Amino acid sequence: MLKNIHNPTASDALSFIEKYHKSKPDKTMLLLMGDCMVDYHGRARSLLDWGERVIMFKQDGTVLVHQPVMREPVNWQPSGTTIECSVKDNQLIVRSRHTRPPEKMKIVFRNLNTMMVISLRDSAELVIAGMETDVINQIIIDPSIIEKGLRISKREKHVKSGLIDLFGYDNEHVPVVIEVKRSVANISAVQQLRMYVNDIKKDVKKANVRGILCAPRVPDMVKKLLLDYGLEWQEVERQVVLPDDWQKTLKDF
Repeated sequence: MLKNIHNPTASDALSFIEKYHKSKPDKTMLLLMGDCMVDYHGRARSLLDWGERVIMFKQDGTVLVHQPVMREPVNWQPSGTTIECSVKDNQLIVRSRHTRPPEKMKIVFRNLNTMMVISLRDSAELVIAGMETDVINQIIIDPSIIEKGLRISKREKHVKSGLIDLFGYDNEHVPVVIEVKRSVANISAVQQLRMYVNDIKKDVKKANVRGILCAPRVPDMVKKLLLDYGLEWQEVERQVVLPDDWQKTLKDF
């Protein structure tokens, strides 16, 4: 469904919202484009003076206020926000309210260029390549990239101090904790790995537990700290592969 109206009066805009959006806000997205002022109370207090903007009321209740420039919205409210519309002094007033966290926003339009109501369907999940998950998957598929004889027994193992990326055993049945980073390893990653190893030591009969930090690059200062703690490292380059055939050569064009 797609409905739109151009240069409506405030009364026409209100009728448009009540007819096409109000009865099914969870199934329709409302877009308003025009000259407006935004008064926000919530995480902070802000007042955005008059200007031409795009306001989006998404199907899950998310509210976004976009200016003509920049990527991020200048004002926003999370999913679950509800709206009420009214007309006063020939101006459309949209009040949006969210309960947890408590916040509210008042948007006053003195001029509307375009209004649109559309119902969108999208159940696809975003697949991101080049993340820690890619390296983790590589190790699960082929543990030998860490060392020969390594067996991965669990992914995302819960311990007291957090969530271990990979847990397994080496060829001598010694427990191995593997922490994966998608970029250059840092001191914080070492401390994280150290806590995980200490947690595992409390849960196993054998005091010998290995910890391996995996990253595309491990700086010398990080290597030294790992050695001081009796931990190890392995530099693993991630393979960036997206599950599609969009990457084409010049011959395809």
